[in-house]
Amino acid sequence: MTSALESRPGVRPSQVLVLYNADWDERHPLLGGDQDSRAVAEHFVRMHTDPVSGEKPYTLGLTGKRFLTSLLAGDHLEEQSSDNGCGVVYELPGSGKSVSACEMRDSRLVEVVLPKADIPWDMHSLRLELEPDPPSEQDKILLVENGVSLFPGKVGVQHQGEWQIRATGRMFTPGPFTARARCSDAQGKMHEWSARYHDIEYASFSATGPDGVRDDQNYLDCVENPVKAFLEDPANALSDGTLLRDHILYFVVCYGLPHTVAAPLGIATGINDQLRDFGSHIDFGQRLQIMYYNLEQLHSHQVQPLRLDQRAEAGQEAFRHYLFRNPLSRPLLGEGINPFAHPQAYQKGKGVLDTRRFTPAQRALRPDRHLFFAMRIDGDGPLEAMELVDRAAYASRYAGPGMGVLPGVPLAQGQERTGRIEPRSPARRLWDLGYRHLFQHERGWVRLEFLKLAPGTGFLNTNSTFLPGGIATFVQSSQGWNMKDSRFHEYLRQGVTVTAGSARVKPRVTPHIHSQSFWDEEVFYTCLLRGFPMGEVLLANQIHLNWITSFVGDPLYRLPMETQHPPALAGLAWDKNVRVTPGRDPAKGKGWLVIVDLETSASDPRVAQMRLGPVYGDAQTVTEFGFERFSSRPFVFVPREAVHDTDLWRVELMDPFGQVVRLEGQLR
Repeated sequence: MTSALESRPGVRPSQVLVLYNADWDERHPLLGGDQDSRAVAEHFVRMHTDPVSGEKPYTLGLTGKRFLTSLLAGDHLEEQSSDNGCGVVYELPGSGKSVSACEMRDSRLVEVVLPKADIPWDMHSLRLELEPDPPSEQDKILLVENGVSLFPGKVGVQHQGEWQIRATGRMFTPGPFTARARCSDAQGKMHEWSARYHDIEYASFSATGPDGVRDDQNYLDCVENPVKAFLEDPANALSDGTLLRDHILYFVVCYGLPHTVAAPLGIATGINDQLRDFGSHIDFGQRLQIMYYNLEQLHSHQVQPLRLDQRAEAGQEAFRHYLFRNPLSRPLLGEGINPFAHPQAYQKGKGVLDTRRFTPAQRALRPDRHLFFAMRIDGDGPLEAMELVDRAAYASRYAGPGMGVLPGVPLAQGQERTGRIEPRSPARRLWDLGYRHLFQHERGWVRLEFLKLAPGTGFLNTNSTFLPGGIATFVQSSQGWNMKDSRFHEYLRQGVTVTAGSARVKPRVTPHIHSQSFWDEEVFYTCLLRGFPMGEVLLANQIHLNWITSFVGDPLYRLPMETQHPPALAGLAWDKNVRVTPGRDPAKGKGWLVIVDLETSASDPRVAQMRLGPVYGDAQTVTEFGFERFSSRPFVFVPREAVHDTDLWRVELMDPFGQVVRLEGQLR
């Protein structure tokens, strides 16, 4: 017998490396004593161990111990240095000291843009001069006088348009200088501006910044170097000598590890021209993904100007910011950057949707683009993280049009339950295949919520939840791990199997996520319906590398090509499967945690909704406590005052096909 996730060719459990925080010291009361991060990792391995061959994912515990604390304890892996945000330093001859060039304008690009004002400008009063720094025998160099260029062909002037003056300042005076501009408004008031410029001759690429310490050194020490050592260790090689470096395709990042780490060399990255939207903290998994990627081939230690709009200091408003930067200031983006990205992702007018498969053999064709794909098994707690694995295992075997469909329950299209399903949309394609649980939003870059189970469809949920295999994301910049009130967290609470959001939302610290950071629905669902594993589906949509998007879920989850009906939830008993533990709820005080273990396994994945209530005489269960997500270990909290010694309690469990089992017993 094979497991649900490894039953088809091309997916092997040993092609996954599961990473957890070995320093984690929190222990959930319902997990039997093991620390949470390792417990999540071991659960993933258990659900992906082939019952016949014994083949299973690899695991590696990471540590960042520093005396009594761990660098891996926080949401971000902190670094001791942070002075290399642009990857460029500046050193004048004879100074013997380099300084950060991140705020320095490139003297080759002097551009004057008069600020917008209610009073028109008198363009015939426009003037620009350059003043060498330090002052020398050379006089100030006047480039524009009375709105006219004194060097036609070398200094451009226009009275209308997006700019007013453009000049290559370095052509007139090498080294640093101060540019001074002035212009009167129509009422005769003179306005003056000045800005310092620096010569690219004295700017150079830096891997460390002025202090000589890499801004990502802690990441290298705690994460990348240990992972590389594990992947390259001959003792871990396959029987044919293949190193795990060339065998592993997917990383699973478990609950308890940081969400963000420093970008390569600590260089802040961003996609637009707003400096506040750049940041040097990127997603933990995306940094892992490129650990063998040849970055030097891309940036080649270059220094180049980058136009960045930011609020100028008083007196500098008329000078546009062309600042020294390195190519790594942009995310890895463009043709060939990700050899496995679908060439038509985010493009209109798609033709035949085909893509290169993500296999070790295909990856070996581009050793300079050696990629992995990483997903997080994570949530508000370890139990929520484990549920992602359980729902993926169940969906990989049983998901199909018949799941969630009960006899006599109508599932017609309607604005409230399905939204408006438009022609030629992925939602229409899925509806025509028989899927009845989905919702299409009217607007948005990702509009489809797949396998969304509305209330009133015969199941135990009174609010919207997701069937196993459910997929949803909300394309908005405020969606991320640190935004607890976001729809990103709402989807996790509702029981999605796959979602995505920003690893962290913080202007000037993390890059600003945008609409092409998630997935292209047409490419995504085409690959999903062909049976691709989720990691490969998302990789085909990933046009950015070295970025902030956090992909959440099991990379081996895939829709089955042939649907099956699950067996009943047999073999369960109150005394064996129901565990009652004293607990405390912040809002309800002391009480009891009641959890039901469905005994899920790789060969027999199980999930169910749950409700619990006391039974009085011959009456039916009085429903008081419910768990609406589908889980292999659903649980509820019962306040102490609701429990009496003589009460008989009934647990009702319903699986995604409507099969019900009831267990009775006492809570004390």
